[in-house]
Amino acid sequence: MNTRIIINGKEVTNSLTKFLLILSAIIIAALVTAVVILVLFPIIGIVVTLSISVIAIFIVGTIMSVAALVLITFISSWLFGSTEFRFERFNR
Repeated sequence: MNTRIIINGKEVTNSLTKFLLILSAIIIAALVTAVVILVLFPIIGIVVTLSISVIAIFIVGTIMSVAALVLITFISSWLFGSTEFRFERFNR
């Protein structure tokens, strides 16, 4: 993993620990989102149907932003030259 995780000035080097930290961050973000959408929105008066539409708006917005990023990358590579992405694995 090329992800660098630094805690208290020391880098985490164990792959399992990195994986668990990333997984726990994703789970915490999902739980916070679920609490906000399914608990707080109905409490403050927003109907569950409206909160489901908010989820749909976020999903559509994410898909559109990915499409816009691909289009901008294509146009900029067409205007300024080709771009190359390489994924290499180095054995150490």
